[in-house]
Amino acid sequence: MITAEVLYRSPNALAAHYSRFRVGERLLLTGHSHQAWPDCGLRGQQQAWLDAAEHLDHKWELAFNKAEQVRRGYASLLDDPDGHVALGSSTHEMVIRFLSALPLSKRPRIVTTDGEFHSLRRQLDRMAEEGLEVVKVPSSPAALVAERLQEEVNDRTAAVIVSAVFYQTGQRVPNLDNVLKACSRVGANLLIDAYHALNVVPFSLSQEQLNDAFVTGGGYTASLARETLFFVFRGIAKCVHW
Repeated sequence: MITAEVLYRSPNALAAHYSRFRVGERLLLTGHSHQAWPDCGLRGQQQAWLDAAEHLDHKWELAFNKAEQVRRGYASLLDDPDGHVALGSSTHEMVIRFLSALPLSKRPRIVTTDGEFHSLRRQLDRMAEEGLEVVKVPSSPAALVAERLQEEVNDRTAAVIVSAVFYQTGQRVPNLDNVLKACSRVGANLLIDAYHALNVVPFSLSQEQLNDAFVTGGGYTASLARETLFFVFRGIAKCVHW
């Protein structure tokens, strides 16, 4: 177990696993796609190339086995061993899948916040230009977001989409289970973007009573999706009947 005390030492206890980015030699004040990548990522990409060269069109069993390991890993991080996880290349891809399954002609209303990440914000702004009703509640203070979302849910609402942690402020959004209850009462769906929460802060779908929500999130080398109607996660989506 790596403790916080060990992480505060210099060099950092994890530095050896990021040798290609030389994190033990320089201070990288970057984040997101610009953050240091672990050495195992390079080894994984090299192995995929070697598997393709060795096995040609018979490489797929190896690839599918790796994908299943990724799914199990995300399910573990979400504390949702029974959830259905779908993999994708980006959060945007998973969100498009989610939106495409919504009955927008009958329920042309999406409720969200003004603090969502660009992949979602751009898509919803474009859909609003075509006539979709997109309601954005203030994302600050985060403690009131769940309450604000609940108030905007009605029988015209197809989905509520909200981050578990806002990328601009790093604030966590509490009480999302109440938003899920409000959605369930009118037959709407809840999609939680956990991209900036996954493997950063504890985010248990079981403890948060969010097993019937869609969750997007993941890592920089993989994306996925959870399921029960539609769940997505940092590059992840969850759907009951896909």
